[in-house]
Amino acid sequence: MNPPKPKRPSKEVLDRLHSMSDKKGMIAVIEPDTGDYVLARTLTEGLEAAMAKHPGKVFYSIRIGYSYSHVYRGRIQRV
Repeated sequence: MNPPKPKRPSKEVLDRLHSMSDKKGMIAVIEPDTGDYVLARTLTEGLEAAMAKHPGKVFYSIRIGYSYSHVYRGRIQRV
């Protein structure tokens, strides 16, 4: 079973979120079909709130004011 591909929110929604300079650094979890979003300090908090509002949906997340939300600097090792 393949999970559905996430949709990208509209440019208007992304521009509006990135223009919130007072919320810089917060995570926005967006439901792309409606443009509805949840702001949170962590991705886990944001996803929990978004899933409560929109159960069964696929979400898109951004960090406000940045071009990425997470960086992984580790590596995966075989056991």
